[in-house]
Amino acid sequence: MVIAAALLFGCVVLYYGAHWLVRGAVTLATALGISKTVIGLTLVAVGTSAPEIFVNVIAGSRGETGIALANVSGSNLTNLCIGFGICALVAGVVIDWRSFRTDCRMAVISTALILVVLFLNGDAGLPFWTLAPLLALLLAYLVSLRSRASEGVEEEESGVTTGQLILHGGLFLMGVAALYGGGRILLEAAIETADRVGMPSSLVGLTIVAAGTSIPDTIASLVAARQGEYGIAVGNLLGSNISNVVVVLSATLLASQTSLDTGGDTFLTLDYLLVTLVSLLFLFMAARFGKISRNGGVLLLVIYFSYMGFRIYVSL
Repeated sequence: MVIAAALLFGCVVLYYGAHWLVRGAVTLATALGISKTVIGLTLVAVGTSAPEIFVNVIAGSRGETGIALANVSGSNLTNLCIGFGICALVAGVVIDWRSFRTDCRMAVISTALILVVLFLNGDAGLPFWTLAPLLALLLAYLVSLRSRASEGVEEEESGVTTGQLILHGGLFLMGVAALYGGGRILLEAAIETADRVGMPSSLVGLTIVAAGTSIPDTIASLVAARQGEYGIAVGNLLGSNISNVVVVLSATLLASQTSLDTGGDTFLTLDYLLVTLVSLLFLFMAARFGKISRNGGVLLLVIYFSYMGFRIYVSL
C-alpha cells in the first residue's frame, strides 16, 4: 500500500514538474532569442535526464555497472517507443526534418558506438577508453547546437519583461527539481518492488529503473505536444537519448573509474541493437513523413512491450 502510494505521488510530482519546466523553457526561448528546438534539445532534455544521471553515477560508484548499462538502453528504448508512441496517439508528433536531422543521426551514431564496443568486448562490457569517443561525440554535438542556437527565431521583440524572465527561469528550475524529486521517489518505490519480486539487477535496470527515470521525459514531451510545442516535445526525447549515451555513460565511466561490465547479462548487446534499430526507424519516419502517425505510435508501443515481454521471459 505504501509503495503504491509512493508510485502515485511520484507520478503527480512528475506531471507538475514537466508542466512547469515546459512553460519556463518556452518563455526563456522567446526572451533569449534561442530557438525552441535547441531549448528542447538542451535545457529540457538535460533537465528530464537528471534521474538517469543520478541513478547511473550512484550505480557506477557502487560497482553496479550492469544496472547502469541497462538503464541507458532501457531509458532510450522507453523514450523512443513509449514517449513518441504515446505522444503520437494522444497529441500527434510533427517532426521538422531540417531542424532535427543532425539529432536523429547523432542518436543513431552514439547508440551504434556502444553496440559495436559491446559486441567486440562481450561480457567485458564497456572499457574505460570508451570515454574518449563519447566525449568527442559530445563536443561535436555541442558545436552543432551552437551553430543552430538562433535558427527559427523571429527578429522581433519578445515582449517578456525582466521580471517575467526571472519568474519563468525560477519556474523552469522548480520544474527540474520536481522532476528530479518525483523521479527519485518513483525509482526507490520501483526498486523496492523489484527486490520483493526477486528480479535480476540488469532486468531491473532495463525495465523498472529505466521506466521510472524516463517518465519525466515522456510527461514533459506529452505536455509540450499538447500545447503545440512540437520542437520542444521532439527535441526533449531526442536530446535525452543523446544525453543518456554521451553524458550519462561518460559520467558513469568517470564515477566507476573502470570499465562497465555487463553483470553477466548476455542480452545487453541485444538491448543496444534494438535501440539502434528503433533509432533508425525513427530517423526514417522523420525523413520520409515528417511526423509519427497514430499507426506509427502503435508500432512503437508494440515493439516496446513485445521486447520487454521477451526479455522478462528469458531472464526469469
